[in-house]
Amino acid sequence: MNKTFPPEFSALMAQYRDTAKGLGEDHPTARRLWLIVEATAPEWFKAEMGAIARKMGLLPEAYGYDDDGQRLYSLDDLAAKLGITPDEARQAVEAMKADREALGLPTDGIISDDRTIHRMQ
Repeated sequence: MNKTFPPEFSALMAQYRDTAKGLGEDHPTARRLWLIVEATAPEWFKAEMGAIARKMGLLPEAYGYDDDGQRLYSLDDLAAKLGITPDEARQAVEAMKADREALGLPTDGIISDDRTIHRMQ
């Protein structure tokens, strides 16, 4: 597997770092840049970051998976892990989904859809 970063990803990551440093990670511009960075990240990098997040205990246990093997998480479980209310988590997800739509990024699978869910055993 070729574990190199595409130039577009590297440039966007540098732009995100500079923006987050100047405006703060929670600034709307920085948050939108992060969504673009995430969308351009190579799959191997996303997989490694997911594995690290799970190892560090930053994610709750997945409650299931879809036909493609993608892990599925409960929004309530994520909220509890983050120390926020389920309503705050829903609002954050809706805001992120709106930002993704405004940027022309896919929103499939962010909130439950018509995929078949296989429960973890």
